[in-house]
Amino acid sequence: MQMEATEALDLSGESGATREMYGSTKFANSCLLARRLAERGVRFTTVYYTNDKNNQPWDTHKNHNEGHKALWADADKASAALIADLKQRGLLDETLVILGGEFGRTPFAEGGKKGAQPGRDHHSTAFSYLLAGGGVKRGFVYGSSDEFGMHVQNNPMHVQDFHATVLHLLGIDHTQLTYHYAGRDFRLTDVGGRVASGLLL
Repeated sequence: MQMEATEALDLSGESGATREMYGSTKFANSCLLARRLAERGVRFTTVYYTNDKNNQPWDTHKNHNEGHKALWADADKASAALIADLKQRGLLDETLVILGGEFGRTPFAEGGKKGAQPGRDHHSTAFSYLLAGGGVKRGFVYGSSDEFGMHVQNNPMHVQDFHATVLHLLGIDHTQLTYHYAGRDFRLTDVGGRVASGLLL
C-alpha cells in the first residue's frame, strides 16, 4: 500500500459525477478517500467529522437545531454517497460502514448562553448508530427509545454488546480476543458483551 499511497490519495482522477455525489466538504473528501482505500485493500479506515470552523462541531451546547441541520446535510450526503458507491463497485458486502459518535444529545433543551439559541447536553442513555454492509441487515431499525428519546425501551445494546457484534462481523470471537495488562488478561468486551444476532444477515 505504501507504494500506492500517492495515487490512492489523489482525488483528481475521480469523475465530476462522483465528486458531485459526495460533495466538496472535508467530510465528503474523507468519505471518498475511504472508498478509494477500501478499493485498494486497506482493511480499516476511520473518518472523523471536522469542518473548517470547529474540530468538534457536533458538540452543540448552544444553537443545536441550526448547527445540526447544516451538519446533517453534509454528513447525510457524503455518507449516503459512500454507501452507494461501495455498493455500485461491489464492495459493500465485504465492507462494514459504521456512522456514530460517543454519545447522543439530550431530548430537551439546554439553556441558551449569551443570546444564543438553546443547545442540548451530552446524552449517553439513548442514542443511535448507523451500520451498513458487511453482514448487517438492511432497511430496518434495531431497538427503540421511549417517546421522548430519553431511555432505551426495546433491544438495549451496551457498548460491550456493540463491540462484540462488530468484532463478530469482522470474524473475531470477542471472548478470545484478549490483551495482557497488570498480570491478567482483559477482553475488549470486559466480562460482558453479547453479539446482537438480530442485526445480522
